[in-house]
Amino acid sequence: MKCHLAIISFLIVVYENNANFVKDYDTEYYSSSVQGLLKLLEVEDELVINLTGFADALQKKLETLQMFLRTIDSAAHATEKGREEYISNPMRALGLIRRLRQDWPQLEIFTKAEVGKDQLETMTTLLDIVPTNEDMDASLLGISRIELTYDLNPMDVAEGRLRDMQFNTTFNTRDCLAIANHKYEIGDYARALIWYRIALKRQPEPNTELFGQPLDDAVRQNLFKTHMLLAMQILQASMNPEEAHEKVNDIFKTLSSTDLDSYVNELLNQDDDQLFMELQSMQPIATPEFVGCRGHFPKRHNLSCRYNFTTTPFLRLAPLKLEEINHDPYVVMYHNVIYDSEIEEMKRLSPQMQNGYIHGYKANQTKVTDIAARVNWLVENTPFLERMNQRITDMTGFDLKEFPSVQVANFGIGNNFEAHYDYIFGKRVRKEDVGDLGDRLASIIFYSSDVPLGGATVFPDIQVAVQPQKGNSLLWYNLFDDGTPDPRSLHSVCPVVVGSRWTLTKWLHTSPQMFIKRCTRPVK
Repeated sequence: MKCHLAIISFLIVVYENNANFVKDYDTEYYSSSVQGLLKLLEVEDELVINLTGFADALQKKLETLQMFLRTIDSAAHATEKGREEYISNPMRALGLIRRLRQDWPQLEIFTKAEVGKDQLETMTTLLDIVPTNEDMDASLLGISRIELTYDLNPMDVAEGRLRDMQFNTTFNTRDCLAIANHKYEIGDYARALIWYRIALKRQPEPNTELFGQPLDDAVRQNLFKTHMLLAMQILQASMNPEEAHEKVNDIFKTLSSTDLDSYVNELLNQDDDQLFMELQSMQPIATPEFVGCRGHFPKRHNLSCRYNFTTTPFLRLAPLKLEEINHDPYVVMYHNVIYDSEIEEMKRLSPQMQNGYIHGYKANQTKVTDIAARVNWLVENTPFLERMNQRITDMTGFDLKEFPSVQVANFGIGNNFEAHYDYIFGKRVRKEDVGDLGDRLASIIFYSSDVPLGGATVFPDIQVAVQPQKGNSLLWYNLFDDGTPDPRSLHSVCPVVVGSRWTLTKWLHTSPQMFIKRCTRPVK
């Protein structure tokens, strides 16, 4: 049966539109930040400790039983003659009666006794706080974002090759199946097909008796159905999903097991590289955000680095390193403006973080509701907050007394922040949210960690992408000099691939700076 078809993929919006998994914004979702994942790592460490204790207790019980069995010489009475000779010995005769009367009843009690009760109870308690289905869906969505945003080959991802980095860890068969099932459920049949193939071509895993055999007939059936649904998306694009599934199920009912095996084997024998090339050839043109995240924006020219020693009198003694990122609109990077000790202090001041979510509308008026990270507002007047606000004043010359608060954020793996404006726009930033402070004149982000892969701040309309560098800060303006919004300030955060993205963000408002901010000098 010939089944060679071109593979297509969909924009990442397929995932976003189908991933309405967030049920309760007051619930802590571990997947939304690396800080949350660290909590899960602690949970698993505790589970390992208790399971090890339980296994040790079982081992001790097993050794006790084996020690008792070694006291019984069963081999000596394997034959009828041997049995009679064995029991004719008075010591053995008494020993037999005594064992059956005294030892075996005690052995029965010992065998039935619970082992590792404390460990089991602790494990039960720990399992009450394991990730929810929403966490699982969010984690799978994050992997999908990484794969699509950075145009990664699923075969490379499965083997731990992420862009230019090779890791010692890989996805196991069950991980690949979870990804394949997720893509199948949301209708991305092209990539689901590849992930099912990856799983089916893997070697069988251990502990199938405990966890069940993952590569059963149902997976082969899903591979067939995925391929058929993909074909219908290509050849009969107008058919609605319900009709397509019904038609595929009807076709499947007519297949014999031999036909199914032949069909699946032909799919598995296709060349991996050729399959991925077909996938790429059918993908839509990358969005500007994707281009920026992939590091493909053209290099900038006529930019310079210098010391800023004029904004405040203090800078005459300790000037700040300034790097121009873009002239119009004005975007600059300050180097070495938050120190390791301050970053640790920032984290200590943020022990309990909350869901930082996007709620409202993106630039294209698409409604979006998602958790982007875990955040915490620092509002209490502490020495740390005073120092950071003074440093921002040194960078900008602005008055921060009316709104001294800053926001701390930590992103999870695969988490991003869709393209948005920081000024009053739609329902994300509303006029009532800023009150008398006025609109958000400027934004400043302190990068509080290095991010080895991903996590860049991208300005798609001006083709600027900035990779986080620990200790640096990024400053840009959201408004023109007359106070009207500058749409070129549209920006996003690329999905984090590897690393923990910590940031400290400050929004500078118009009203306190009314008589302070100078007009921007025209760019020649």
